[in-house]
Amino acid sequence: MEYFSGTWGIVLIVLLFGGSIFVHEFGHFLAAKAFGLKVLRFSIGFGPTLFEWKGKDGCKYMISLLPLGGYVAIPQLVSLGKLEGEEEGDAESTAGLPKAGCLAKICVSAAGALFNLILAFALAAVVYAVGVPSQEILQTTVVGSLSDITDANGLKYESPARLAGIREGDKIISIDGKKADNFENIIELVAIGSGRGSDGKPLAKIRVERGGKNIDFDVKPKLIVTNPTSGDEIRMIGVQPAMKMLVGQIMKNSPAQKAGLKEGDIVLGFNSKPIYSPAHMSAATEAYAGKTIKLDIVRGGKKMAIDIVPQRVNLTKPLLKISFDSNQISVLETGGENGVKCVRVLSAKGLKGVGASDILYQIDDAKVSSLADVEKAFAQKKKVRQLKFSDDQFNLKEVPARGAVLEAQKPQTRVMLGYALKGDETIRHIPISEQFADSLWKVYNAITSLANPKSDIGISSLAGPVDIGRLIYRLSYTGIMAVLSFTVLLNINLAVLNMLPIPVLDGGHIVFAIIEKLRGKPLPAAVFAGIQTAFSLMFLALMGYVVYIGFARWDGDNAREKQSEIYNQYYEKIKF
Repeated sequence: MEYFSGTWGIVLIVLLFGGSIFVHEFGHFLAAKAFGLKVLRFSIGFGPTLFEWKGKDGCKYMISLLPLGGYVAIPQLVSLGKLEGEEEGDAESTAGLPKAGCLAKICVSAAGALFNLILAFALAAVVYAVGVPSQEILQTTVVGSLSDITDANGLKYESPARLAGIREGDKIISIDGKKADNFENIIELVAIGSGRGSDGKPLAKIRVERGGKNIDFDVKPKLIVTNPTSGDEIRMIGVQPAMKMLVGQIMKNSPAQKAGLKEGDIVLGFNSKPIYSPAHMSAATEAYAGKTIKLDIVRGGKKMAIDIVPQRVNLTKPLLKISFDSNQISVLETGGENGVKCVRVLSAKGLKGVGASDILYQIDDAKVSSLADVEKAFAQKKKVRQLKFSDDQFNLKEVPARGAVLEAQKPQTRVMLGYALKGDETIRHIPISEQFADSLWKVYNAITSLANPKSDIGISSLAGPVDIGRLIYRLSYTGIMAVLSFTVLLNINLAVLNMLPIPVLDGGHIVFAIIEKLRGKPLPAAVFAGIQTAFSLMFLALMGYVVYIGFARWDGDNAREKQSEIYNQYYEKIKF
Protein backbone atom coordinates (compact mmCIF):
# COMPACT_ATOMS: atom_id res chain seq x y z
CA MET A 1 0.00 0.00 0.00
CA GLU A 2 1.33 3.41 -0.95
CA TYR A 3 1.21 5.86 1.96
CA PHE A 4 1.57 9.64 2.11
CA SER A 5 4.89 10.86 0.79
CA GLY A 6 4.42 14.62 0.31
CA THR A 7 5.46 16.71 3.32
CA TRP A 8 3.26 19.66 2.36
CA GLY A 9 0.17 17.47 2.07
CA ILE A 10 0.82 15.93 5.49
CA VAL A 11 1.30 19.38 7.04
CA LEU A 12 -2.06 20.49 5.64
CA ILE A 13 -3.76 17.36 7.00
CA VAL A 14 -2.42 18.11 10.49
CA LEU A 15 -3.16 21.84 10.34
CA LEU A 16 -6.59 21.78 8.72
CA PHE A 17 -8.12 18.41 9.63
CA GLY A 18 -6.50 18.25 13.07
CA GLY A 19 -7.04 21.99 13.45
CA SER A 20 -10.78 21.67 12.73
CA ILE A 21 -11.10 19.05 15.49
CA PHE A 22 -9.02 21.23 17.83
CA VAL A 23 -11.18 24.29 17.17
CA HIS A 24 -14.34 22.28 17.91
CA GLU A 25 -13.00 21.00 21.23
CA PHE A 26 -11.51 24.40 22.07
CA GLY A 27 -15.01 25.86 21.77
CA HIS A 28 -16.26 23.41 24.42
CA PHE A 29 -13.22 24.17 26.56
CA LEU A 30 -13.64 27.95 26.53
CA ALA A 31 -17.38 27.76 27.16
CA ALA A 32 -16.82 25.41 30.10
CA LYS A 33 -14.24 27.79 31.55
CA ALA A 34 -16.62 30.73 31.05
CA PHE A 35 -19.31 28.95 33.09
CA GLY A 36 -16.81 27.99 35.79
CA LEU A 37 -16.94 24.25 35.07
CA LYS A 38 -14.05 21.93 35.85
CA VAL A 39 -12.22 20.44 32.86
CA LEU A 40 -10.30 17.22 33.58
CA ARG A 41 -8.90 16.45 30.13
CA PHE A 42 -8.63 18.09 26.71
CA SER A 43 -7.80 15.43 24.10
CA ILE A 44 -7.36 15.48 20.37
CA GLY A 45 -8.13 11.90 19.35
CA PHE A 46 -9.26 8.86 21.34
CA GLY A 47 -7.54 5.80 22.77
CA PRO A 48 -3.98 5.48 24.11
CA THR A 49 -2.20 8.74 24.86
CA LEU A 50 0.73 9.73 22.66
CA PHE A 51 1.64 13.03 24.35
CA GLU A 52 0.28 14.76 27.43
CA TRP A 53 1.03 17.58 29.84
CA LYS A 54 -0.79 19.04 32.82
CA GLY A 55 -1.63 22.71 32.92
CA LYS A 56 -1.67 25.03 35.92
CA ASP A 57 -5.47 24.84 35.81
CA GLY A 58 -5.27 21.12 36.63
CA CYS A 59 -6.45 20.07 33.14
CA LYS A 60 -4.54 17.33 31.38
CA TYR A 61 -3.89 18.21 27.70
CA MET A 62 -3.47 15.16 25.46
CA ILE A 63 -2.90 13.97 21.91
CA SER A 64 -4.28 10.44 21.54
CA LEU A 65 -3.62 7.64 19.08
CA LEU A 66 -6.93 7.35 17.18
CA PRO A 67 -7.68 10.49 15.10
CA LEU A 68 -11.44 9.89 15.14
CA GLY A 69 -12.30 13.22 16.76
CA GLY A 70 -11.59 14.48 20.25
CA TYR A 71 -13.18 15.31 23.57
CA VAL A 72 -13.16 17.65 26.54
CA ALA A 73 -13.88 15.78 29.79
CA ILE A 74 -16.28 17.97 31.77
CA PRO A 75 -17.76 15.85 34.59
CA GLN A 76 -20.34 18.52 35.58
CA LEU A 77 -21.73 18.39 32.05
CA VAL A 78 -21.67 14.69 31.23
CA SER A 79 -19.29 11.82 31.85
CA LEU A 80 -18.57 9.27 29.13
CA GLY A 81 -16.36 7.14 31.36
CA LYS A 82 -13.78 5.04 29.53
CA LEU A 83 -14.58 6.74 26.21
CA GLU A 84 -13.07 9.92 27.68
CA GLY A 85 -10.14 8.11 29.29
CA GLU A 86 -11.55 7.93 32.81
CA GLU A 87 -8.72 7.72 35.35
CA GLU A 88 -8.32 6.78 38.99
CA GLY A 89 -8.90 9.77 41.20
CA ASP A 90 -11.45 11.41 38.90
CA ALA A 91 -14.28 10.69 41.33
CA GLU A 92 -12.35 12.19 44.27
CA SER A 93 -11.29 15.29 42.33
CA THR A 94 -14.86 16.03 41.22
CA ALA A 95 -16.66 15.12 44.44
CA GLY A 96 -18.83 17.93 45.71
CA LEU A 97 -18.77 19.95 42.48
CA PRO A 98 -22.14 21.59 41.75
CA LYS A 99 -24.07 20.24 38.76
CA ALA A 100 -24.06 22.43 35.67
CA GLY A 101 -27.32 24.23 34.95
CA CYS A 102 -29.40 23.77 31.80
CA LEU A 103 -28.10 26.97 30.18
CA ALA A 104 -24.49 26.01 30.86
CA LYS A 105 -25.01 22.55 29.38
CA ILE A 106 -26.64 23.93 26.24
CA CYS A 107 -24.03 26.66 25.72
CA VAL A 108 -21.03 24.39 26.35
CA SER A 109 -22.46 21.67 24.07
CA ALA A 110 -23.22 24.12 21.26
CA ALA A 111 -19.90 25.97 21.53
CA GLY A 112 -17.99 23.33 19.54
CA ALA A 113 -20.28 23.65 16.53
CA LEU A 114 -20.24 27.44 16.86
CA PHE A 115 -16.45 27.54 16.75
CA ASN A 116 -16.46 25.30 13.65
CA LEU A 117 -18.83 27.75 11.98
CA ILE A 118 -16.59 30.67 12.99
CA LEU A 119 -13.57 28.91 11.48
CA ALA A 120 -15.59 28.07 8.35
CA PHE A 121 -16.59 31.74 8.03
CA ALA A 122 -12.96 32.90 8.35
CA LEU A 123 -11.74 30.38 5.75
CA ALA A 124 -14.65 31.22 3.43
CA ALA A 125 -13.66 34.88 3.63
CA VAL A 126 -10.12 33.96 2.50
CA VAL A 127 -11.50 31.80 -0.32
CA TYR A 128 -13.71 34.68 -1.46
CA ALA A 129 -10.92 37.24 -1.30
CA VAL A 130 -8.20 35.18 -3.01
CA GLY A 131 -10.41 32.98 -5.21
CA VAL A 132 -10.40 29.25 -5.81
CA PRO A 133 -9.36 27.47 -9.05
CA SER A 134 -12.32 26.12 -11.00
CA GLN A 135 -12.89 24.60 -14.42
CA GLU A 136 -15.21 26.74 -16.48
CA ILE A 137 -16.86 23.72 -18.12
CA LEU A 138 -18.21 22.58 -14.74
CA GLN A 139 -20.30 25.75 -14.49
CA THR A 140 -22.47 24.83 -17.47
CA THR A 141 -25.56 22.61 -17.54
CA VAL A 142 -25.36 21.95 -21.29
CA VAL A 143 -24.65 18.36 -22.35
CA GLY A 144 -21.40 18.16 -24.34
CA SER A 145 -21.27 14.42 -24.98
CA LEU A 146 -23.10 11.20 -24.13
CA SER A 147 -20.44 8.75 -23.04
CA ASP A 148 -20.47 5.05 -22.32
CA ILE A 149 -19.61 4.15 -18.72
CA THR A 150 -16.95 1.67 -17.64
CA ASP A 151 -16.99 0.53 -14.01
CA ALA A 152 -14.07 -0.39 -11.76
CA ASN A 153 -14.38 -4.05 -12.82
CA GLY A 154 -14.09 -3.22 -16.52
CA LEU A 155 -17.78 -3.70 -17.33
CA LYS A 156 -19.04 -1.29 -19.98
CA TYR A 157 -22.52 0.23 -20.19
CA GLU A 158 -24.12 2.38 -22.87
CA SER A 159 -24.99 5.90 -21.76
CA PRO A 160 -28.41 5.78 -20.00
CA ALA A 161 -28.98 9.41 -21.00
CA ARG A 162 -28.47 8.54 -24.69
CA LEU A 163 -30.79 5.54 -24.40
CA ALA A 164 -33.47 7.80 -22.91
CA GLY A 165 -33.24 10.26 -25.81
CA ILE A 166 -31.15 13.09 -24.40
CA ARG A 167 -28.85 14.72 -26.99
CA GLU A 168 -25.71 16.80 -27.12
CA GLY A 169 -26.63 20.46 -26.74
CA ASP A 170 -29.56 19.81 -24.41
CA LYS A 171 -29.56 22.09 -21.37
CA ILE A 172 -30.41 20.18 -18.19
CA ILE A 173 -32.96 22.19 -16.20
CA SER A 174 -33.79 19.89 -13.30
CA ILE A 175 -33.34 16.37 -11.94
CA ASP A 176 -36.17 14.83 -9.92
CA GLY A 177 -37.68 18.29 -9.61
CA LYS A 178 -34.51 19.88 -8.19
CA LYS A 179 -32.92 22.74 -10.14
CA ALA A 180 -29.57 21.98 -11.79
CA ASP A 181 -27.13 24.87 -11.26
CA ASN A 182 -23.93 23.44 -12.76
CA PHE A 183 -22.47 20.13 -13.90
CA GLU A 184 -21.08 19.19 -10.48
CA ASN A 185 -24.60 19.71 -9.19
CA ILE A 186 -25.99 17.48 -11.96
CA ILE A 187 -23.61 14.64 -11.06
CA GLU A 188 -24.52 14.99 -7.36
CA LEU A 189 -28.28 15.11 -7.96
CA VAL A 190 -28.10 11.91 -10.01
CA ALA A 191 -25.91 10.20 -7.39
CA ILE A 192 -28.19 11.01 -4.43
CA GLY A 193 -31.41 10.33 -6.34
CA SER A 194 -33.93 7.96 -4.81
CA GLY A 195 -36.34 7.56 -7.72
CA ARG A 196 -37.22 4.02 -8.74
CA GLY A 197 -39.17 2.58 -11.63
CA SER A 198 -41.90 -0.06 -11.46
CA ASP A 199 -39.15 -2.69 -11.71
CA GLY A 200 -37.45 -1.30 -8.60
CA LYS A 201 -34.40 -0.12 -10.53
CA PRO A 202 -33.01 3.45 -10.29
CA LEU A 203 -34.96 6.11 -12.17
CA ALA A 204 -34.22 9.82 -12.64
CA LYS A 205 -36.74 12.28 -14.06
CA ILE A 206 -34.72 14.79 -16.05
CA ARG A 207 -36.06 17.96 -17.66
CA VAL A 208 -34.03 19.54 -20.47
CA GLU A 209 -34.38 22.60 -22.64
CA ARG A 210 -34.10 21.91 -26.38
CA GLY A 211 -34.88 24.44 -29.07
CA GLY A 212 -36.62 26.73 -26.59
CA LYS A 213 -38.92 23.96 -25.30
CA ASN A 214 -38.77 21.94 -22.09
CA ILE A 215 -38.81 18.16 -22.55
CA ASP A 216 -39.05 15.54 -19.79
CA PHE A 217 -37.16 12.23 -19.88
CA ASP A 218 -37.24 9.15 -17.70
CA VAL A 219 -33.60 8.14 -17.47
CA LYS A 220 -32.53 4.84 -15.91
CA PRO A 221 -29.17 5.48 -14.17
CA LYS A 222 -26.72 2.64 -13.90
CA LEU A 223 -25.41 1.75 -10.46
CA ILE A 224 -21.68 1.82 -11.20
CA VAL A 225 -18.98 0.20 -9.07
CA THR A 226 -16.36 2.93 -8.55
CA ASN A 227 -13.95 1.06 -6.30
CA PRO A 228 -13.12 -2.64 -6.75
CA THR A 229 -12.07 -3.18 -3.12
CA SER A 230 -14.62 -1.23 -1.07
CA GLY A 231 -17.43 -1.99 -3.52
CA ASP A 232 -18.56 1.67 -3.59
CA GLU A 233 -21.40 2.22 -6.06
CA ILE A 234 -22.89 5.39 -7.48
CA ARG A 235 -25.67 6.26 -9.90
CA MET A 236 -24.45 7.55 -13.28
CA ILE A 237 -26.19 8.53 -16.52
CA GLY A 238 -23.21 8.94 -18.88
CA VAL A 239 -23.18 12.66 -19.65
CA GLN A 240 -20.25 15.09 -19.95
CA PRO A 241 -20.39 18.91 -19.97
CA ALA A 242 -20.20 21.13 -23.03
CA MET A 243 -17.07 23.21 -23.36
CA LYS A 244 -15.67 26.11 -25.28
CA MET A 245 -13.70 24.62 -28.20
CA LEU A 246 -10.73 27.01 -28.03
CA VAL A 247 -7.90 25.66 -30.17
CA GLY A 248 -4.50 25.31 -28.52
CA GLN A 249 -1.70 23.15 -29.93
CA ILE A 250 -1.89 22.04 -33.57
CA MET A 251 -0.39 18.58 -34.18
CA LYS A 252 2.30 18.16 -36.84
CA ASN A 253 1.10 16.86 -40.25
CA SER A 254 -2.47 16.75 -38.95
CA PRO A 255 -5.61 17.64 -40.93
CA ALA A 256 -5.87 20.76 -38.75
CA GLN A 257 -2.38 21.93 -39.75
CA LYS A 258 -2.97 21.19 -43.43
CA ALA A 259 -6.30 23.05 -43.36
CA GLY A 260 -4.76 26.15 -41.79
CA LEU A 261 -6.48 25.98 -38.39
CA LYS A 262 -4.76 28.38 -35.97
CA GLU A 263 -4.20 28.55 -32.25
CA GLY A 264 -6.90 30.76 -30.72
CA ASP A 265 -9.59 29.74 -33.22
CA ILE A 266 -12.91 28.73 -31.68
CA VAL A 267 -14.50 25.63 -33.21
CA LEU A 268 -18.29 25.85 -33.49
CA GLY A 269 -19.01 22.69 -35.49
CA PHE A 270 -18.90 21.42 -39.05
CA ASN A 271 -21.20 21.50 -42.06
CA SER A 272 -23.37 23.96 -40.10
CA LYS A 273 -23.91 21.35 -37.36
CA PRO A 274 -23.08 22.57 -33.84
CA ILE A 275 -20.51 20.59 -31.84
CA TYR A 276 -20.26 20.79 -28.03
CA SER A 277 -17.13 18.85 -27.02
CA PRO A 278 -14.14 16.94 -28.45
CA ALA A 279 -15.90 13.61 -27.78
CA HIS A 280 -18.96 14.88 -29.65
CA MET A 281 -16.75 15.98 -32.57
CA SER A 282 -15.07 12.56 -32.72
CA ALA A 283 -18.40 10.73 -32.74
CA ALA A 284 -20.00 13.12 -35.24
CA THR A 285 -17.10 12.89 -37.74
CA GLU A 286 -16.85 9.07 -37.56
CA ALA A 287 -18.50 8.71 -40.98
CA TYR A 288 -16.37 11.46 -42.56
CA ALA A 289 -12.88 9.91 -42.43
CA GLY A 290 -11.07 10.87 -45.64
CA LYS A 291 -13.92 13.19 -46.73
CA THR A 292 -13.83 16.96 -46.90
CA ILE A 293 -16.01 18.82 -44.39
CA LYS A 294 -16.56 22.51 -43.68
CA LEU A 295 -15.22 23.28 -40.20
CA ASP A 296 -17.14 26.24 -38.73
CA ILE A 297 -14.89 28.45 -36.61
CA VAL A 298 -14.57 31.92 -35.12
CA ARG A 299 -11.28 33.71 -35.84
CA GLY A 300 -10.64 37.24 -34.65
CA GLY A 301 -14.30 37.65 -33.81
CA LYS A 302 -15.49 36.67 -37.30
CA LYS A 303 -17.28 33.47 -38.28
CA MET A 304 -15.80 31.53 -41.17
CA ALA A 305 -15.53 27.99 -42.54
CA ILE A 306 -12.43 26.09 -43.67
CA ASP A 307 -12.14 22.84 -45.61
CA ILE A 308 -10.66 19.99 -43.60
CA VAL A 309 -10.34 16.21 -44.12
CA PRO A 310 -10.72 14.19 -40.87
CA GLN A 311 -8.26 11.32 -40.59
CA ARG A 312 -8.59 7.96 -38.85
CA VAL A 313 -5.65 7.20 -36.57
CA ASN A 314 -4.68 4.35 -34.27
CA LEU A 315 -5.67 5.15 -30.73
CA THR A 316 -4.33 2.04 -28.98
CA LYS A 317 -1.77 -0.71 -29.32
CA PRO A 318 -2.70 -4.27 -30.36
CA LEU A 319 -3.97 -6.62 -27.66
CA LEU A 320 -4.16 -10.35 -27.16
CA LYS A 321 -7.10 -11.81 -25.23
CA ILE A 322 -6.67 -15.12 -23.41
CA SER A 323 -9.94 -16.85 -22.51
CA PHE A 324 -10.49 -19.97 -20.40
CA ASP A 325 -13.40 -21.11 -18.26
CA SER A 326 -15.14 -17.83 -17.31
CA ASN A 327 -11.87 -15.86 -17.24
CA GLN A 328 -10.62 -13.27 -19.71
CA ILE A 329 -7.17 -11.73 -19.63
CA SER A 330 -6.14 -8.94 -22.00
CA VAL A 331 -2.39 -8.41 -22.41
CA LEU A 332 -0.27 -5.89 -24.31
CA GLU A 333 3.40 -5.41 -25.05
CA THR A 334 5.17 -2.59 -23.22
CA GLY A 335 8.67 -1.22 -23.18
CA GLY A 336 8.99 -1.90 -19.47
CA GLU A 337 11.57 -0.16 -17.30
CA ASN A 338 14.92 0.70 -18.92
CA GLY A 339 13.49 -0.24 -22.29
CA VAL A 340 13.08 -3.94 -21.44
CA LYS A 341 10.13 -5.44 -23.30
CA CYS A 342 7.52 -7.41 -21.41
CA VAL A 343 3.90 -8.50 -21.67
CA ARG A 344 1.63 -6.83 -19.12
CA VAL A 345 -1.95 -7.43 -18.09
CA LEU A 346 -4.34 -4.66 -19.14
CA SER A 347 -7.40 -6.25 -17.54
CA ALA A 348 -8.30 -9.55 -15.89
CA LYS A 349 -11.97 -10.47 -15.52
CA GLY A 350 -13.04 -13.27 -13.22
CA LEU A 351 -9.49 -14.05 -12.12
CA LYS A 352 -8.47 -13.43 -8.51
CA GLY A 353 -4.88 -12.60 -7.66
CA VAL A 354 -3.97 -11.25 -11.10
CA GLY A 355 -4.50 -7.58 -11.83
CA ALA A 356 -3.65 -4.71 -14.13
CA SER A 357 0.08 -4.15 -14.75
CA ASP A 358 1.09 -7.69 -13.69
CA ILE A 359 3.60 -9.33 -16.04
CA LEU A 360 2.84 -12.50 -17.99
CA TYR A 361 6.33 -14.06 -18.06
CA GLN A 362 5.74 -17.73 -18.88
CA ILE A 363 3.24 -19.97 -20.70
CA ASP A 364 3.81 -23.55 -19.56
CA ASP A 365 7.61 -23.85 -19.96
CA ALA A 366 7.95 -21.09 -22.59
CA LYS A 367 9.26 -17.69 -21.47
CA VAL A 368 7.48 -14.72 -23.10
CA SER A 369 8.47 -11.06 -23.38
CA SER A 370 6.46 -9.95 -26.41
CA LEU A 371 3.08 -10.55 -28.03
CA ALA A 372 4.89 -12.52 -30.74
CA ASP A 373 6.23 -14.85 -28.01
CA VAL A 374 2.69 -15.34 -26.67
CA GLU A 375 1.35 -16.20 -30.14
CA LYS A 376 4.27 -18.59 -30.72
CA ALA A 377 3.73 -20.34 -27.38
CA PHE A 378 0.03 -20.89 -28.13
CA ALA A 379 0.82 -22.05 -31.70
CA GLN A 380 3.35 -24.65 -30.48
CA LYS A 381 1.08 -26.01 -27.75
CA LYS A 382 -1.97 -28.05 -28.62
CA LYS A 383 -3.24 -27.37 -25.13
CA VAL A 384 -1.94 -24.66 -22.80
CA ARG A 385 -1.90 -25.86 -19.20
CA GLN A 386 -0.55 -22.98 -17.12
CA LEU A 387 0.10 -19.23 -17.14
CA LYS A 388 2.66 -17.64 -14.83
CA PHE A 389 2.49 -14.01 -13.68
CA SER A 390 4.58 -11.66 -11.57
CA ASP A 391 3.77 -8.27 -10.05
CA ASP A 392 6.31 -5.44 -9.69
CA GLN A 393 7.37 -6.81 -6.28
CA PHE A 394 8.21 -10.18 -7.93
CA ASN A 395 5.35 -11.99 -6.22
CA LEU A 396 4.64 -14.98 -8.46
CA LYS A 397 1.25 -16.37 -9.39
CA GLU A 398 0.61 -19.60 -11.26
CA VAL A 399 -2.80 -19.91 -12.92
CA PRO A 400 -4.19 -23.19 -14.31
CA ALA A 401 -5.43 -22.39 -17.82
CA ARG A 402 -6.43 -25.65 -19.49
CA GLY A 403 -8.26 -25.08 -22.75
CA ALA A 404 -7.14 -21.46 -23.00
CA VAL A 405 -7.94 -19.77 -26.32
CA LEU A 406 -5.94 -16.89 -27.78
CA GLU A 407 -7.63 -14.12 -29.75
CA ALA A 408 -6.01 -11.08 -31.37
CA GLN A 409 -7.67 -7.72 -30.72
CA LYS A 410 -7.18 -5.04 -33.34
CA PRO A 411 -6.11 -1.56 -32.20
CA GLN A 412 -8.90 0.91 -31.51
CA THR A 413 -9.10 3.79 -33.96
CA ARG A 414 -10.61 7.23 -33.87
CA VAL A 415 -11.37 9.92 -36.42
CA MET A 416 -9.48 13.08 -35.46
CA LEU A 417 -8.67 16.54 -36.78
CA GLY A 418 -5.40 16.92 -34.87
CA TYR A 419 -5.65 19.80 -32.44
CA ALA A 420 -5.72 20.13 -28.65
CA LEU A 421 -7.90 22.53 -26.72
CA LYS A 422 -6.65 25.18 -24.34
CA GLY A 423 -7.35 24.74 -20.63
CA ASP A 424 -10.34 26.56 -19.20
CA GLU A 425 -9.32 27.00 -15.56
CA THR A 426 -10.58 30.19 -13.97
CA ILE A 427 -10.40 31.74 -10.51
CA ARG A 428 -13.82 32.00 -8.86
CA HIS A 429 -14.48 34.43 -6.00
CA ILE A 430 -17.39 32.63 -4.37
CA PRO A 431 -19.38 34.76 -1.88
CA ILE A 432 -19.31 33.53 1.72
CA SER A 433 -23.09 33.08 1.72
CA GLU A 434 -22.88 30.89 -1.39
CA GLN A 435 -20.13 28.76 0.14
CA PHE A 436 -22.21 28.22 3.28
CA ALA A 437 -25.40 27.52 1.33
CA ASP A 438 -23.64 25.02 -0.94
CA SER A 439 -21.99 23.24 2.02
CA LEU A 440 -25.27 23.05 3.96
CA TRP A 441 -27.00 21.71 0.84
CA LYS A 442 -24.38 18.96 0.51
CA VAL A 443 -24.65 17.99 4.19
CA TYR A 444 -28.46 17.98 4.02
CA ASN A 445 -28.44 15.79 0.90
CA ALA A 446 -25.99 13.35 2.49
CA ILE A 447 -28.10 12.99 5.65
CA THR A 448 -31.44 12.65 3.84
CA SER A 449 -29.97 10.17 1.35
CA LEU A 450 -28.63 8.04 4.20
CA ALA A 451 -32.06 8.08 5.83
CA ASN A 452 -33.94 7.33 2.59
CA PRO A 453 -34.32 3.55 2.03
CA LYS A 454 -34.94 4.14 -1.69
CA SER A 455 -31.59 5.81 -2.32
CA ASP A 456 -28.39 3.90 -3.08
CA ILE A 457 -26.44 5.85 -0.46
CA GLY A 458 -25.69 3.73 2.61
CA ILE A 459 -23.38 3.61 5.62
CA SER A 460 -20.64 2.21 3.38
CA SER A 461 -20.70 5.54 1.49
CA LEU A 462 -19.62 7.50 4.58
CA ALA A 463 -16.22 9.18 4.51
CA GLY A 464 -14.07 9.00 7.65
CA PRO A 465 -10.69 10.29 8.81
CA VAL A 466 -8.76 8.21 6.25
CA ASP A 467 -10.84 9.55 3.33
CA ILE A 468 -10.70 13.14 4.60
CA GLY A 469 -6.94 12.99 5.06
CA ARG A 470 -6.41 11.54 1.58
CA LEU A 471 -8.65 14.17 -0.01
CA ILE A 472 -6.79 17.02 1.68
CA TYR A 473 -3.52 15.44 0.55
CA ARG A 474 -4.68 15.21 -3.08
CA LEU A 475 -6.12 18.72 -3.08
CA SER A 476 -2.76 20.01 -1.84
CA TYR A 477 -1.42 19.30 -5.35
CA THR A 478 -4.17 21.52 -6.79
CA GLY A 479 -3.36 24.41 -4.46
CA ILE A 480 -3.89 25.74 -0.98
CA MET A 481 -7.13 27.50 -1.93
CA ALA A 482 -8.73 24.23 -3.03
CA VAL A 483 -7.81 22.76 0.38
CA LEU A 484 -9.23 25.78 2.24
CA SER A 485 -12.46 25.54 0.21
CA PHE A 486 -12.85 21.90 1.22
CA THR A 487 -12.08 22.77 4.86
CA VAL A 488 -15.04 25.18 4.81
CA LEU A 489 -17.27 22.22 3.90
CA LEU A 490 -15.52 20.03 6.51
CA ASN A 491 -16.18 22.48 9.36
CA ILE A 492 -19.81 23.04 8.41
CA ASN A 493 -20.16 19.26 8.20
CA LEU A 494 -18.67 18.86 11.70
CA ALA A 495 -20.96 21.57 13.06
CA VAL A 496 -24.16 20.10 11.63
CA LEU A 497 -23.42 16.45 12.42
CA ASN A 498 -22.41 17.22 16.00
CA MET A 499 -25.68 19.08 16.56
CA LEU A 500 -27.82 16.09 15.56
CA PRO A 501 -30.01 15.05 18.53
CA ILE A 502 -28.19 11.75 19.04
CA PRO A 503 -26.77 10.62 22.41
CA VAL A 504 -22.95 11.03 22.66
CA LEU A 505 -23.07 13.91 20.13
CA ASP A 506 -23.38 17.53 21.26
CA GLY A 507 -26.96 17.70 20.05
CA GLY A 508 -27.77 14.71 22.26
CA HIS A 509 -26.31 16.47 25.32
CA ILE A 510 -28.55 19.45 24.61
CA VAL A 511 -31.61 17.21 24.34
CA PHE A 512 -30.79 15.58 27.69
CA ALA A 513 -30.32 19.01 29.29
CA ILE A 514 -33.72 20.18 28.05
CA ILE A 515 -35.41 16.94 29.20
CA GLU A 516 -33.88 17.36 32.67
CA LYS A 517 -35.07 20.97 32.80
CA LEU A 518 -38.61 19.98 31.85
CA ARG A 519 -38.62 17.09 34.35
CA GLY A 520 -37.22 19.27 37.09
CA LYS A 521 -34.72 16.57 38.01
CA PRO A 522 -31.94 14.53 36.35
CA LEU A 523 -32.67 11.33 34.47
CA PRO A 524 -32.16 8.17 36.54
CA ALA A 525 -28.43 7.44 36.59
CA ALA A 526 -28.89 3.88 35.35
CA VAL A 527 -31.03 5.01 32.39
CA PHE A 528 -28.64 7.78 31.44
CA ALA A 529 -25.58 5.53 31.75
CA GLY A 530 -27.26 2.77 29.70
CA ILE A 531 -28.18 5.13 26.87
CA GLN A 532 -24.74 6.75 26.79
CA THR A 533 -22.92 3.41 26.91
CA ALA A 534 -25.06 1.88 24.14
CA PHE A 535 -24.60 4.84 21.80
CA SER A 536 -20.91 5.11 22.67
CA LEU A 537 -20.38 1.52 21.60
CA MET A 538 -22.39 2.09 18.40
CA PHE A 539 -20.36 5.24 17.72
CA LEU A 540 -17.06 3.39 18.15
CA ALA A 541 -18.27 0.51 15.97
CA LEU A 542 -19.35 2.95 13.25
CA MET A 543 -16.04 4.80 13.42
CA GLY A 544 -14.14 1.52 13.20
CA TYR A 545 -16.18 0.49 10.16
CA VAL A 546 -15.69 3.87 8.46
CA VAL A 547 -11.93 3.67 9.01
CA TYR A 548 -11.90 0.12 7.60
CA ILE A 549 -13.86 1.27 4.52
CA GLY A 550 -11.45 4.20 4.16
CA PHE A 551 -8.45 1.89 3.95
CA ALA A 552 -10.38 -0.41 1.57
CA ARG A 553 -11.00 2.59 -0.71
CA TRP A 554 -7.32 3.42 -0.49
CA ASP A 555 -6.37 -0.08 -1.65
CA GLY A 556 -8.97 0.08 -4.42
CA ASP A 557 -7.74 3.47 -5.58
CA ASN A 558 -4.18 2.17 -5.67
CA ALA A 559 -5.37 -0.68 -7.89
CA ARG A 560 -7.17 1.82 -10.14
CA GLU A 561 -4.06 3.97 -10.36
CA LYS A 562 -2.05 0.93 -11.47
CA GLN A 563 -4.70 0.24 -14.10
CA SER A 564 -4.56 3.86 -15.19
CA GLU A 565 -0.78 3.64 -15.57
CA ILE A 566 -1.02 0.57 -17.79
CA TYR A 567 -3.80 2.19 -19.83
CA ASN A 568 -1.47 5.12 -20.46
CA GLN A 569 0.88 2.61 -22.11
CA TYR A 570 -2.04 1.03 -23.98
CA TYR A 571 -2.87 4.27 -25.78
CA GLU A 572 -0.60 5.19 -28.66
CA LYS A 573 1.01 8.56 -29.15
CA ILE A 574 -1.13 10.06 -31.91
CA LYS A 575 0.68 10.29 -35.23
CA PHE A 576 -0.64 11.65 -38.51
